[in-house]
Amino acid sequence: MSNVLKAAGACRRIGRLSALLACMFIGHSPSVAGEWRALVIGIDAYQNVSPLKGAVNDAKDIADTLKAAGVRDLQTLYDAEATRDGVITAWQDLIERSAEDDVLVLSYAGHGAQETEWVKGSEADGLDEVFLLAGFDVSAPGNGERLRDDDLAAMLRAAGDRSVLVLADSCHSGTMTRSIDPRIVRLGTRLVGLPPFENDLLRSQPLHPLLQDKASDGDDLQELANVIYVGATVDGQVIPELMIAGEPRGALSWSFARGVEGRADLDRDGGISMEELTRFLKETVRVATEGRQTPSLTIGGGTRSAVLPRVQDNILARGNSALTISASTDAAMPVLNNLSRRHEGALKVIDAANADLFWDVEAGDVLTKFGDVVLRKKAGNADRFAEVVAKWLFLSELYALSRERQPVEGTLTPSVGHIPEGSPLRVGLTSDESGYMAVFALEADGTMRLLAPDKAADPLGKDTKLEADYPYILNLRAALPFGADHIVLIRSRQPMPQLVGVLSAMEGRPLDPSLAPKLLSLIGKSAEAVGITGVYTEPAG
Repeated sequence: MSNVLKAAGACRRIGRLSALLACMFIGHSPSVAGEWRALVIGIDAYQNVSPLKGAVNDAKDIADTLKAAGVRDLQTLYDAEATRDGVITAWQDLIERSAEDDVLVLSYAGHGAQETEWVKGSEADGLDEVFLLAGFDVSAPGNGERLRDDDLAAMLRAAGDRSVLVLADSCHSGTMTRSIDPRIVRLGTRLVGLPPFENDLLRSQPLHPLLQDKASDGDDLQELANVIYVGATVDGQVIPELMIAGEPRGALSWSFARGVEGRADLDRDGGISMEELTRFLKETVRVATEGRQTPSLTIGGGTRSAVLPRVQDNILARGNSALTISASTDAAMPVLNNLSRRHEGALKVIDAANADLFWDVEAGDVLTKFGDVVLRKKAGNADRFAEVVAKWLFLSELYALSRERQPVEGTLTPSVGHIPEGSPLRVGLTSDESGYMAVFALEADGTMRLLAPDKAADPLGKDTKLEADYPYILNLRAALPFGADHIVLIRSRQPMPQLVGVLSAMEGRPLDPSLAPKLLSLIGKSAEAVGITGVYTEPAG
């Protein structure tokens, strides 16, 4: 298809998804029978393990957004307030204040870990998952400051038949989906490795009264019928803390708060169904982390009809924050400052290696804050770097626009690591509704490629329409220039001749900053759904 990703086969559609998410849920009414009540926990200031920077930001954002959505009964526990006894007692009090038809929220942002299972054979991997509280230490008595998954399951069972939403912005095991380039200073991850405990206080001290009658026999808390469980990752992924809108954050908490603001109300009926929440979070987290993180969602049988409250004020207008840039040498500062003036208000120069875009002038590389090289060996002068900046400014606007439209699910195979030169790869784009489509690629150096509709490759015009729930597949192969390429699908009820015409005129050229606003405007007018998938490539060997 281009110099970057060469087609290894024609675009095609493959078989129907085994089940539609819509069939899993009942009830889309924005009204809820009872009240929503929440316990929100965020821990940065760990006393004996590595501190975090964004967990309290996450908790405060979630708390503020839930309050704005009308949740009146909300308790927060930040840092040292989050003790084992304090968390369990606060949850017990919340249950006692609630009625049977209320919905309870338990939100946790902080470190996760794993330890050897207490009930042999209860876990497939032989390990229990653990939330670490502020005073945790590997030695007693500090090792008592943790919540095991069996503890959490007992807490959820104590809620009786009440529906419970658990939001867990932590991780327990795994590796990064892609390695992080050492030139980028990362904020850290929400994972702590634990050695075996020599003197485990939890095995000797009495259980909290709430847990005594609900002691776990090793069942999985994610399978409880009254629970909606939203985890920050699928198994095997490590959560990085990120700079989002200028603050250290976790992608799941940030996305959840944006969803409750109204962006997850995809049908704009005034409430957020669990189907809408699932679709919104999966794509928003994946896009926000450039494919490094995919949340897991488990919805119990008794909670499928639950409807989240949402903020009713008109706050859906995009709040743009400036893209930050920096460079490896002070000699590049005139170039950076000139770019900042050219893109006034949208671009900011900072003196840090974890800027949104970091220019390694000597190597000719451009890197992101995620630790990915997004253009390799081709950014040797100011013009080439300016083209990369233009691409990422456009992407940041497109990302913001996509959060106000229906999501299009994107998948990449292989999904782990950078794809080496010459290797095949497959991008799948799935929409829940049929419509007309336009698909284009923004290559690593900012070059535009129109992929569909393509009269030359598809004279019969089959690649003009997208069929609901059938993935539209691109079979590709990694090639020059190496770095980050982005595949974008726009779906509309009507044909988009003007948009396709503009994309055709831009074919094979770097994105012109003067044309980017017109292109974004056309996409905004045309798009009912937007999907964006990043593909990271590298030289062979």
